[in-house]
Amino acid sequence: MLAVLGVATLALNLVLVLRHVWIPAAVLLVCAAVSLVPALQPVAGGACAPGEPVTVLSLNAGRGNADPSMAADVIIASAPDVLVPVEASEAMPRSLGTALPKWQYHHRTGFVVTGGAVDTVIFSRHPMRSEAAAARQSAGALLEVPVAVIDHPRAGRIRVAGIHPVPPTHGPASWADTLSTVERRAGQHADLPLVLAGDVNVTRTHPGFRAPAHGFSEASPAFGPLATVTWPANGAVPAFAAIDHVPVRGLGVMDSARIAVAGTDHHGIVAKLAFCRWATGRRHPNRRGCL
Repeated sequence: MLAVLGVATLALNLVLVLRHVWIPAAVLLVCAAVSLVPALQPVAGGACAPGEPVTVLSLNAGRGNADPSMAADVIIASAPDVLVPVEASEAMPRSLGTALPKWQYHHRTGFVVTGGAVDTVIFSRHPMRSEAAAARQSAGALLEVPVAVIDHPRAGRIRVAGIHPVPPTHGPASWADTLSTVERRAGQHADLPLVLAGDVNVTRTHPGFRAPAHGFSEASPAFGPLATVTWPANGAVPAFAAIDHVPVRGLGVMDSARIAVAGTDHHGIVAKLAFCRWATGRRHPNRRGCL
């Protein structure tokens, strides 16, 4: 939506300039520039010497309809440590296991029960343990938020939460409650590096998302200072909204890329991260200087 409004603003500004209406054109241009500020990607700063790498792949799987062969190609190319599909189905790991030469993601959060429409799963190549979900359907959330601690064999532990709140256009109270619960849990668990991965159903311009993402670096791909759009994909209308995100805390952002998989209306994200280290080379579990 911001991209559409930006194009409309530029078109109107051009009309004003051609008509030599300078003052309104200048005011409109300044207002347009100011309106872009909330959309700017947070810049990672501070002293963070990159340590052991960890890669996270996040994808809205389109109610489990994402093409398994294309998803397998992405997995082979990016070799992620962690997979976070939202709108997943139980058929997905079986299909991917068939498409991949070897299925390495044997550690996972709980089984899905609703056929893929509202389910999020965290898969890991490394040992992991599930924690209490940050949001549960039984507590009023329409879409659960699973949480797991990954035991990386070389770098240590990392906490991952798979996020997919109901769109605010369908359930604004549930959407807001889910993100506020995630924000509280993030504040209570600062002992480990934290990754929030998934489809948040809003862009960074929405204050309801910026609040729980405060203090996080955005590991989503960017086009200059702006987030790369991820929705809608594989349709007649080009993607215009960056509603898929990978905010991280306590990790350095090395690189990220947008991926395309047929069968879903979302682009996925491959985020390449690194554990932060002290100058001596030892990772500090509470280190947040790489944000």
